[in-house]
Amino acid sequence: MGSSYWPYVFIIVLIALSAFFSGSEIAYASANKMRLKKAAESGRAKDKIAYFIYENYASALSTILIGNNLVNIAASSVATVIAINLGGESAVGYATAIMTVLILTFGEIMPKIVAKENCDGFSRAVALPLRFLMYLTKPLVIVIMGFVNLISRLWSRGDAQSPSVTEEELAAIIETVEDEGVIDEERSELLQSALEFSDIAAQEVLTPRVDMLAIDIDDSMDAIIELALGSPYSRIPVYEDSIDNIIGVLYLNHFLKQVVDQHDLNIRPLLMEVCFIHKTMKLPAVLAELKRRKLHLAVVTDEYGGTMGILTMEDVLEQLVGEIWDETDEIKNEFVSVGPDLYEVSGDLSIYDLFEYLDIDEDRFDGEYTTVGGWAIDQLGGYPQVGDAFDYHNLTVTVTEMDDLRITKLKVQARPPVQEDED
Repeated sequence: MGSSYWPYVFIIVLIALSAFFSGSEIAYASANKMRLKKAAESGRAKDKIAYFIYENYASALSTILIGNNLVNIAASSVATVIAINLGGESAVGYATAIMTVLILTFGEIMPKIVAKENCDGFSRAVALPLRFLMYLTKPLVIVIMGFVNLISRLWSRGDAQSPSVTEEELAAIIETVEDEGVIDEERSELLQSALEFSDIAAQEVLTPRVDMLAIDIDDSMDAIIELALGSPYSRIPVYEDSIDNIIGVLYLNHFLKQVVDQHDLNIRPLLMEVCFIHKTMKLPAVLAELKRRKLHLAVVTDEYGGTMGILTMEDVLEQLVGEIWDETDEIKNEFVSVGPDLYEVSGDLSIYDLFEYLDIDEDRFDGEYTTVGGWAIDQLGGYPQVGDAFDYHNLTVTVTEMDDLRITKLKVQARPPVQEDED
C-alpha cells in the first residue's frame, strides 16, 4: 500500500521544482543589479554566483525554461498515469484540469509573486542549485543561444545595444524613491538637477552683457578705484575699445593692494587670462574647462565672436545645488503672483523657469531666446512699448516696464487650457 503514495509524492516534488524554476525566472528578471554586485563584492561564494547568473541571464533563462517545461510535462504525465489506473481513459480529462490548476497556482503564480516581492533574497537563495543546472544543460544552452544570437542579428541590423536605464527612466526612479520616502525632497531635487545639468547650455545661465560690470582699460584710475570699491564682485572683466574685445580679468583684491603702494598704477600687467567659451557649450564642459585652467570666470561669446555675457563658477554650481547666497547677494523676486492666475515676471527670468512655474511643457517652445524679455521682443516683432501684449497658447503676456530698449517687467495672465473637441 505504501508504494501507491509515491506517484503523488513525485507530483509534489515536480510542482516544487516548477515553483523553483518559475521563482528563479522572475527573481533574476526583477533583481537589483547594484545590490547583487555589492553583495558579490563581500566575497561570499553564493553572492558571487548570484551576480554571475544575473550577468548571464540569457543563458540562465534558457536553463530555467528547459527545466520548467520538463518538470511540468513530467508532472502531467504522472498525473495521467494515475488517472488511468484509477478511473480509466475517462479520468484523463479530470487529471488534466486538476494538474493545470495545481501547476498554475503552486508552480507559477504563487512562486512568482513571492519571488517578485523578495527578488534579491530569492535570487541568492536559488543561486547554487541554478548554477549547477546551468552547468548540466550547458551543451544544449550553447546550441539554443547560437540560434538566438543568429535571429537577434537579423532583427538588430547592427544597432548598438541600448543602455540598461535611460535618463528618463532614471528620473522616474528618483521620483518613485522620493514618493516612497527613501530619499527626501532636497536630495531628490539635487539628483534631478544632476541629470539635467548636462543638457544646460552656457547661454541659459549667463549674466547678459547689458548687466555686466566691466572696466575700460582707458578709464581713469579714480574711476577704476571707485568702481572696485563699490563692486560686489571679486573679479571684473576688462575691455579695450569695445565690450566685444575683452583683454583680461582684473582681480580686485590684488588690484586694491597694489593701489595702496602706488596710486598711478597701470592695470594692464595685473590682468589675468580670459577663458572664452561659446554660448552653446554645455555646463559639464564649462565646469571642466574652468577647473582645468583654474579660473572662476568665463566670457561667453556668440557665433560672431562678440561678447554675449559672462559666466562664473558659482553660476555653474548653482545649477546643481540651487541658489548660493552670500552677503552681497540681493533677493530678486523674478516671479510673483499678484492675483488669480496673474503673475508679475522679470524680463531677465529664464523662459524655461517661467514654463516650469506655470507647468507648461517646454518642448512646445521653439524660440531662440532664453529670457522672458527676449522672448517677448521676438513675439512682438520688434522693440515694444509699455502696454504691448501678445497671446501664447493659454497665456496673455503684457509689457509693464522698460529700461530704454530693454523689457524689465511683464505681467502674465494664465487661462485654463482650451480642450479640443473630439469627434
